[in-house]
Amino acid sequence: MRIALVVPGGVDPPGAPRVIPFIHHLVRTLGSRHQLVVVAVGHDVTAGEWELFGTPVINVPVGRHSRLDVARVLAAVPRAVGRFGRPDVVHALWANLPGLAAVAAARRWRVPSVVSVCGGEFAAHPDIDYGGGLTNGSRRLALAATRGASAVTVATEWMRTHVLAAGAPVHDIVPLGADLLGFSPAPADEAPRRLVHVGSLNRVKDQDLLLHAFALLAAAEPGLRLVIAGGDTLAGHHAALAAQLGIVDRVEFLGHVPHHLLPAVVRGATLHVLTSRHDAGPVGVLEAAACGVPTVGTRVGHVHDLATMPAPAAVVASQRTPAAVAAAVTQVLHDPVRHAQLAAAGLAWARSHDAVHTAASFEMLYRRLLASSASS
Repeated sequence: MRIALVVPGGVDPPGAPRVIPFIHHLVRTLGSRHQLVVVAVGHDVTAGEWELFGTPVINVPVGRHSRLDVARVLAAVPRAVGRFGRPDVVHALWANLPGLAAVAAARRWRVPSVVSVCGGEFAAHPDIDYGGGLTNGSRRLALAATRGASAVTVATEWMRTHVLAAGAPVHDIVPLGADLLGFSPAPADEAPRRLVHVGSLNRVKDQDLLLHAFALLAAAEPGLRLVIAGGDTLAGHHAALAAQLGIVDRVEFLGHVPHHLLPAVVRGATLHVLTSRHDAGPVGVLEAAACGVPTVGTRVGHVHDLATMPAPAAVVASQRTPAAVAAAVTQVLHDPVRHAQLAAAGLAWARSHDAVHTAASFEMLYRRLLASSASS
């Protein structure tokens, strides 16, 4: 197949800071089987071209997102998509400007389009100024992209409910799985108990809640440590908060960790803790599960989905409060049988829904759309 993948960025070479791991794996896998072109919308401020895993990448700059800028992108992306021949399908990751541009490109070439809602395109959290649902313009853009697509996917059942509630369609759930070549369980040992959190330090990931919960845990659990891996976007706010809470000697801030080094951080942890306000399909939950590390967290994305399975593979805190998060963590810490059951269920699910499964699921969707298009 000739596939055009439209993304918002994350397509720098491996090891660079501006990398979105699941996009890398998708490019590497699809590019090895099909004729693939990647169009990055706004990855750089200037136009450019390079290769990623042998696949051509074309950057289309956005500018200030004015109406003129958007119109220019909607004209440029269809041209870029067809640079190496008429595509069979156009697939956008994120349903904002990449999604609308992919739909425009698919209409230009009269082929099916897929839009994957990957983040906060419809979220609205005014107190932290997060989400595409905060403004009419960004919300209308995402609605136009999803309603104009041949198929819309999300990564989790939790996200499906969220997107449907916003008035957008959802046709398939395709989890964005972990790369099992990197993430796998560590041998059992007697290492000190350690919690791990993976995610950029920002308001939507809500590490304030995480640190307040850990302060309660640290007072009751001698020797328990917390390791946080993620770039700091808030100028040291969380390090200062840890100091205020008196837990600075029990929390380790690693900063940005290159993805190929993350398995060593996660592997062997007791629990992965996620306290996000919104998280569409946090791959970190599945990467932890692939390492045999269960997640305890707030009711978002994979935390919700794995916690509601017949054999639960995660635990959701009863409320979004430090006490509730700390209580949920404590219950698992003191119940080795439950911990083992959660770890086994999570590992099995992560292995059956890994990054290879993700690429194969999208390939099946492309073929289904092409067959439907040919018969109509």
